[in-house]
Amino acid sequence: MKYISYFIFAAFIVVTLLFLRNALKPSDEPLLITGVEKCGECHKLKMLGNQLEVWQNSAHAKAYKSLLSEKASEFTAKNNLELPADNKVCLKCHTTEHFLKDFDKQPGYKTDEGVGCEACHGAGSKYSPAELHKEEEQFKKFGGIVGSEETCLKCHSPKGNKEQKVMENVCPFQLEDFVYKPALEKIKHLVNKDNF
Repeated sequence: MKYISYFIFAAFIVVTLLFLRNALKPSDEPLLITGVEKCGECHKLKMLGNQLEVWQNSAHAKAYKSLLSEKASEFTAKNNLELPADNKVCLKCHTTEHFLKDFDKQPGYKTDEGVGCEACHGAGSKYSPAELHKEEEQFKKFGGIVGSEETCLKCHSPKGNKEQKVMENVCPFQLEDFVYKPALEKIKHLVNKDNF
């Protein structure tokens, strides 16, 4: 009887240790695109700086809808191209999901949000908890990206396309040269980290 008690106690300890190891082990869940609505849960708060409002008033928020315009449709018809909303070259820079093509999406993500937060800041499923935004290293550790000129240049060409030629790496509707610092001023949306 004494040995059975020892065995039960040892089994209990082993099960408890296995449970704790699994409970404390970092999650291997994939990084997913959450969508602007999820980001906006916190980033619409005035006390944090209301970054959502800045985005809503930007060309990024209207990027997908611009593909549905009559102007875009006429351009593709005239140039014998696939409709912009179906064209992967257009979608790469006009939607978050095609820009982050290697990531799956959570159900809350919507294509028509255009160029959302995660196109510039990385798929957010792991860095979305507010406490991970306080320290830049924590933010990056969980998939966050601090937007930079390099991030912008993945879609915006330094040289504009004044002739509206069909080229794979320059949008025919980006007529002006892209200059990072003035462009950044238009979309700048600082976070008040003191209020997390």
